[in-house]
Amino acid sequence: MRLKLPSTTRRRGLLEVGIFAFTLTFPVAAVLRPVLGLGVSHPGAPPAASDPWPVFGITMVYTGLLSGLLSAVRLPRPSGSRWRIARAELPLFVMLQLAIGAGVLSGHLVAAFWIAFHDPAATFDRPVYVVSAFAFAVAAMANSSGGYLLCRAAVLAWPAWDRLRRTRLLWALTHAQLVAGLTLAMGVAALLMLLAAAAYFTSPYEPPFGPESLPEGAGPAATFLTWLTTRVLAPVTAILGLGLAALVLILPPAAVISYVALRRTTRRLEELATATSALRAGDLAARVPVNGEDEVARLQADFNAMASELERTLNELQEERDAVARLLQARRELVAAVSHELRTPVSTVRGYLESALAHWNGIPPATLRQDLEVMASEIERLQRLIEDLFTLSRAEIGRLPLAIQPTDVAALVRRCAEAVAPLAWERGRVEVLAETQAALPPALVDPDRLEQVVRNLLANAVRHTPPGGLVLLSALAEDSALIIQVKDTGEGIPSEDLARIWDRFYRGGNARERDESGTGLGLALVKELTEAMGGSVAVESIPGEGSCFTLRLPVARAAR
Repeated sequence: MRLKLPSTTRRRGLLEVGIFAFTLTFPVAAVLRPVLGLGVSHPGAPPAASDPWPVFGITMVYTGLLSGLLSAVRLPRPSGSRWRIARAELPLFVMLQLAIGAGVLSGHLVAAFWIAFHDPAATFDRPVYVVSAFAFAVAAMANSSGGYLLCRAAVLAWPAWDRLRRTRLLWALTHAQLVAGLTLAMGVAALLMLLAAAAYFTSPYEPPFGPESLPEGAGPAATFLTWLTTRVLAPVTAILGLGLAALVLILPPAAVISYVALRRTTRRLEELATATSALRAGDLAARVPVNGEDEVARLQADFNAMASELERTLNELQEERDAVARLLQARRELVAAVSHELRTPVSTVRGYLESALAHWNGIPPATLRQDLEVMASEIERLQRLIEDLFTLSRAEIGRLPLAIQPTDVAALVRRCAEAVAPLAWERGRVEVLAETQAALPPALVDPDRLEQVVRNLLANAVRHTPPGGLVLLSALAEDSALIIQVKDTGEGIPSEDLARIWDRFYRGGNARERDESGTGLGLALVKELTEAMGGSVAVESIPGEGSCFTLRLPVARAAR
């Protein structure tokens, strides 16, 4: 399998790590190897109490750790699948081991030349020396691999852990607790290291192998390295090893305990995050249960309040939008209806005028008078339509001038009935009667507008009552209100038309079939004027039997 390095940056990093490892191992082997025996005999050297392997072992452990730290700084983390990462990491590990082995073997070679030229009395056992050189190289590679793999594994695992703690609050809190525990453990370990170093410096106990085990003339470099590895790094390494073992045993249970302990809090936040996402997606009914009295509980309560307020506001906006849509539709219908209603009298007047102008000299006076009366009637109808529209518009925006005062409703009802009755009988043989309760209290209304309302109701009732029918106008007091009713024995109003009879220019099917001359604004005016005076209007109807319009008006305060 051919290993392919991914980039020039990575090649440069590999070279730096290899040179660094070689630089650490070469001087150690070159300095210590001549005085450690194993294939070399020095006259006058005391017998070693034990083998010198700890010197190289400890040195190589730190070589691996330092090489791993350097690779973490200089080498970018490879991306891709686990297999791709393993393929990218393998050249680094192999180069590091080769550099360490090359450093050890190079140190042995330099040491052999140095011994041959500077210590002629020393004797070589070449097979033992060569075997020991390779043994030291293998041992160095083995001892350094653990520290390097530990550091490099931490480098490779950190991005995944960092992404987990940044995206999940539960793992972020667990990470914070673990960091706090590790910081405390590192402080304790540093204190133990200082105590251990002080104990080694002051204790009469000496390790089996140390500076005193070196032959005379070993030199300050060999003495210092031997002292450093056996007197300082040995206890530090022991403490680090124990600390690492303790972390391996303690960290997993600590992480599990932290995870379980923090799960309840983070679950509440997850529920809040889920509800927030649902609310953002349009689910206005999203709510979260409020548990406890802490900051999270207050946040949950605030979220529920905010969601309720948002739902209410959006519902109000929806209602406003629907109202605007209805108004726009009503405006379109109004424009169409007004155009139609205005076109009819204008077309009639124009037709009669054109006919009169074209035949002015040949029209008999009687015919001309009749045509002028028709035109006057259409103009009067047009004027009434315009006045009704103006009154209706002012009433809807609250700018209709009203002269509210105590009004004798009984007299007004009788006056309206007497004014309408002759014309109703003459044109349609419809009888109009008035009936009032004795001692009626005055109503607090505008008398002119109330008379307009009553006349509109009477005209509507007479128009929809067949010959021989009856229209009854009555007034009575009921529950601190004055009631005016207009009942007829006409055709009634179909149920499908009841909801729309108050709309402008709306005419029921029966009215459309007869092509009535009404403007279509009478009942709309009745409703707007009655409500403007503080009253209300309602209708009951049975098709084929008749209708009953009921006005409820406020009673004058002095009469209560």
